[in-house]
Amino acid sequence: MRQKLSPQFTGRNVKEPDMTTPPKAITFDEACCHVCGSTGYSPFTCHSDYHILICDVCGLRYLWPQPHTQAIEDTYSKEYFTSSHSISRGYGDYLADAPNHRTTFRNRLKLLPQPAGDMRLMDVGAAAGFFVEQATLAGWQAEGVEPNDFMATYAREKLGAKVRTGTLTSLSLPSNHFDVVTLWEVIEHLPQPRQLLIEARRLTRSGGLLALSTPDCRSIVARLSGKRWLGWKKVPEHLYFFTRPTLIRLLSDVGFQVVVTKYVSITVTLGFALDRLGDMTGLDFGSLPGRLRSTPFDVNPYYDLFVLARAR
Repeated sequence: MRQKLSPQFTGRNVKEPDMTTPPKAITFDEACCHVCGSTGYSPFTCHSDYHILICDVCGLRYLWPQPHTQAIEDTYSKEYFTSSHSISRGYGDYLADAPNHRTTFRNRLKLLPQPAGDMRLMDVGAAAGFFVEQATLAGWQAEGVEPNDFMATYAREKLGAKVRTGTLTSLSLPSNHFDVVTLWEVIEHLPQPRQLLIEARRLTRSGGLLALSTPDCRSIVARLSGKRWLGWKKVPEHLYFFTRPTLIRLLSDVGFQVVVTKYVSITVTLGFALDRLGDMTGLDFGSLPGRLRSTPFDVNPYYDLFVLARAR
């Protein structure tokens, strides 16, 4: 395959594909890695009208062609949070799972330093505001941004959480304003992850922290599952598929130094866990009584990689 690598790749020298209109035919002429800038790639797999390519230089997996702008915006409608096909898109019922989200986010807060004084935190992709709510209760001056207006409004009106409708770049916030910026399962959804992280670095004070989580497509579970891995089913919702090395490289490029990487648990119902296990293995685990299916528990499926990085 082609090998072309810019020695001083910043992301600005990448010719972005036209995402204003749907592609009429798949062409790979503009395929480019957003971590290292290489145009060299190898095919990995395909799903529907999309291919997943592997960068020949750094190993980033990415979706090609990238969905056009309107398709990406349409993905995150209100229905995204009440999806009947949550294996491949969105959540079954995000608001109904509020207790589990709160438990998950309380555990995520334990991965961050204790707030002192008026330390500020920005949660990107805040959804219904459960993390902002829990961070505020823990003593942070917390706020969030969420592109889905229904969810952002829910956060403000039902939780009293400071969540604005929009994106990180649309808020025009001052530089060096936050002590911590969080991106929980966000970076894989965005067409320009490098630009997101550049903006996050601008907003984070020197010595401040960026905390993110994203599926690791080279975890032991992903490798054992092969093409049955649940992460591959999230096409075209997930545009990028990261690994520990690709994240470390990308974060270093934009001004962060990674200090911690680890797999983190989530709180789910037993029914949810068995359904996902069945999808991944092809096995039928049978039905469970409703009360048993709704039993919550913490599970670490070696799926979500947590990264904590310090702003240089």
